[in-house]
Amino acid sequence: MEKKQKIIQIYAVIICVIAVITILITLSSLVSSYIDKSDPLAVTIYSNSNQASLASFENFKMDILKSTQKDQAYIPDDKTIQKMFDEAKSAKIKMIEHRANRDITVSAIIMVIALILFGSHIWLIKKMKIVEEQNVNSP
Repeated sequence: MEKKQKIIQIYAVIICVIAVITILITLSSLVSSYIDKSDPLAVTIYSNSNQASLASFENFKMDILKSTQKDQAYIPDDKTIQKMFDEAKSAKIKMIEHRANRDITVSAIIMVIALILFGSHIWLIKKMKIVEEQNVNSP
């Protein structure tokens, strides 16, 4: 019986350690997602290097004009480029916010599960110690 209790205690401790590691990793993901959500235009991890820069309208305009060929029949005017810039900027903000919200939701769910596992296994460890103490005190 004592061997079974030790195995259960070892199992519970291993699960608690795994839960703590999971919580730390998830916490890192949550912080990263909140930072991305607070300034979506600064996020470069989701950026495509072939896209025009959204740092400013002037950078965007230069990238667009560089991408057009000199013998091309249509070169957009400033009003059209401004509209393209606003739409590209809006699309990037929406994409980054969506990914950040998704990551926050997934991380929160994983953290709740890890906390439940941690709490239940701490309770199991305490219960096993009480049973062990009762067995030691019994004649």
